Amino acid sequence: CLDLFERNMGELYRNSSWGLDMEEKLTELRHDKARFLLLLDDNEKLAGFVHFRFEYDEEESPSCAVLYIYEIQIESIYRRCGIGKRLMNITERIARNESMLKVLLTVFKSNQEAMSFYTKKMGYNIDETSPTKFGESADYEILS
Repeated sequence: CLDLFERNMGELYRNSSWGLDMEEKLTELRHDKARFLLLLDDNEKLAGFVHFRFEYDEEESPSCAVLYIYEIQIESIYRRCGIGKRLMNITERIARNESMLKVLLTVFKSNQEAMSFYTKKMGYNIDETSPTKFGESADYEILS
């Protein structure tokens, strides 16, 4: 998962305000609350994955529970085949089954392909928690 992440996102992270910290990403992937959907090809090699967590705001009511997608990554040869949409649909079904209020994810504004996928194909919108909604300047949006 870490290798696929770096191949797909390394340059975008390096060019972002966040920078690329592979140790931090590895820690995130290994977090106790990390959950994964893995897609394997016919040779049982990783073709894509979704990394998510169930997040609960302990200061708020249980109605603030969300499924947060940390990563969705697809190998380049499998893109534009409907796999990303299928993985997102499965993730959304998991969120519904677990009574999550919504699904959240973060996307770099410079990643126009991903932004188009989430907003046009998946129907996501800029979430009320996104920096844009507060008039703040950021190189990413939080979508839900």
